[in-house]
Amino acid sequence: MKYATVNPVNNQLLKEFPLDSFPDLNLSSEAFKVWRKLTVEERGTQLRKVAVLLEKNKKHYAQLITLEMGKPLREAEYELSKTLTAFDYYIANAPVLLKNEEVKSNASKSYVSFEPLGIIFSVMPWNFPFWQVFRFAVPTLISGNVTILKHAPNVPQCALAIQALFDEAGVPADIFRNYFLSNEDAAKVIADPRVHGISFTGSDATGSILAAQAGKHIKKCVLELGGNDAFIVLDDADLDLAVAGAIKSRSINSGQSCNGAKRFIVTEKVAEPFTIKLIEAAAELKVGDPLDETTNVGPLARKDLMEKVKKQIADSIAQGANAYYGSEVLNTEGNFISPVVLTNVTAGVTSFNEEVFAPVWSVITVKNVDEAIAAANNSVYGLGASIWSGDKTKAESLAVELEAGNVFINDIVKSDARLPFGGVKRSGFGRELSGYGLKEFVNIKTVYIN
Repeated sequence: MKYATVNPVNNQLLKEFPLDSFPDLNLSSEAFKVWRKLTVEERGTQLRKVAVLLEKNKKHYAQLITLEMGKPLREAEYELSKTLTAFDYYIANAPVLLKNEEVKSNASKSYVSFEPLGIIFSVMPWNFPFWQVFRFAVPTLISGNVTILKHAPNVPQCALAIQALFDEAGVPADIFRNYFLSNEDAAKVIADPRVHGISFTGSDATGSILAAQAGKHIKKCVLELGGNDAFIVLDDADLDLAVAGAIKSRSINSGQSCNGAKRFIVTEKVAEPFTIKLIEAAAELKVGDPLDETTNVGPLARKDLMEKVKKQIADSIAQGANAYYGSEVLNTEGNFISPVVLTNVTAGVTSFNEEVFAPVWSVITVKNVDEAIAAANNSVYGLGASIWSGDKTKAESLAVELEAGNVFINDIVKSDARLPFGGVKRSGFGRELSGYGLKEFVNIKTVYIN
């Protein structure tokens, strides 16, 4: 495993980085002793310094994101703006959310306190290289923990830039540490008794390995894993609104979003007009240089990911799906995929069963609402789902039937610092964001005074 920047536009190796030696966990342990003693408000003041630097250098970081993983530049800028919302939310709300909660009991006084655990280890993905790190790190740090980061090997310069933000902001030393670790050393970090929790975002295959390691050493872990999100279009849906949502949800980040819609389940009454509109809209997407402001879809992050997607598409076609390709790919050196709408997709077809991390729309036609819900739940994943209907009351009543951690009605599934985010089944467990995410890595302690 190499930590290296490889430009996904042309697959040129730009820079390699050596592996770090095993982390000096004593640095983090000593930092924790100091950091935990600060009030929540004082921690917020320190973290605000990081946010100020992030906002000041947003354009530079956006170019770095685009260089390393290929998302269109304007989307990289949006990612950074979204990252700042995590700082805003937790700095404003953590003092209340972490306040002792008094509980009436037989005691003269009893309450629940929320105390930090210590060192929390995070293993983060490449697809949102700043947002994913900070949506974990900000609540974890403001609750009094300290963190260690093992970032994805293909975004090392993003990882170093995040470390530099903490160093340059002048916050207490070593509350945040980035290391370029081998998988073997990562396992040793999890096993180390000085580490008290693990947060991982990535594939369910890797998540299963890390969860087993955490379980072996009885460590708390939060897993946000893959998704094969259902996008349900009912008879009474506004088709123009639904198609616009389908295009945005599937093309954002060049289709490389865990909570992007992937299976488009449409009732037969509106299947034909919806599919025609979807094919026309997908054909309008421009594939190309992510630094070009007119580009809608950039390259996939790595060559191996592109090859996997091409095989998934080919397998789906061989299994009976029909393909309607969009913009022609002119660049043959980079990791580009032409947007494609797959129709006649049924259970058993690869693009129905597997998460396809690319601008690929799989359309599944069903007879009625009951079949739509059954098709949506026919997945090993359960991250998110959306329902598109003119009857919001009916759609809301269906939300309870969906096996997903997030259900959105007449909007695409997206993360928000104010709302909990996470999944069920092989999409993982635990929650990030909101007050629920804030309390994942704290000791929820009962204090009873007689």
